[in-house]
Amino acid sequence: MTENIPSSSSLAIPATTVTDSISGTELDLKKNERFHLFPKDRIEALTSTGALVGVMIGFYEGVKKSAARYLVENAHRLPTTKGGWYFYHKRKNYEMIVGGMSSGIKTGVTFGGFLAALSLLEYSLDFARGQIDFINTTVSCFIGTGLYTRYKQLNIIPARKMVIRGTIAGLLLGLVEDAMINARSGKVWYIEELKKRFR
Repeated sequence: MTENIPSSSSLAIPATTVTDSISGTELDLKKNERFHLFPKDRIEALTSTGALVGVMIGFYEGVKKSAARYLVENAHRLPTTKGGWYFYHKRKNYEMIVGGMSSGIKTGVTFGGFLAALSLLEYSLDFARGQIDFINTTVSCFIGTGLYTRYKQLNIIPARKMVIRGTIAGLLLGLVEDAMINARSGKVWYIEELKKRFR
């Protein structure tokens, strides 16, 4: 009985460099990509990182809320014996863990989903415009925070503050990404224009 074992070529990692046939130098295929990652890899990395951070933040907040809730619910019937205190703290720890896990999962899904949506929107704008630059990041953060404020049904003043902060964060992130691309000798259109003008 023979097993179908995949060949080493089918398990190979996709090439990130190619050799120029004329000069013989290696060309980096990812030098113009954000965070030096292809879009699929970048979206997966940002989504999983956001979800992980969300789980940790949500777990911490959930544990604090569950502990406070348990204390309030049982303040009128505190134990009077040593065994009673043991079971009181045992039950409290159980409630804290369950509350933390529940809150962590919810927050992780929220953070991961929000980052996935922003990354997909950013990539869609990159693809539609045919340019990778800070404008797409800024616009995607503007749209993302605008939709989030509508989803949360915030009043006009906090919604405006959140949209402004989100847009500024998107602008700064986009400029950092462009600086990273330029540092790898990638092409950023406005930096190329500035270099041509000031030569």
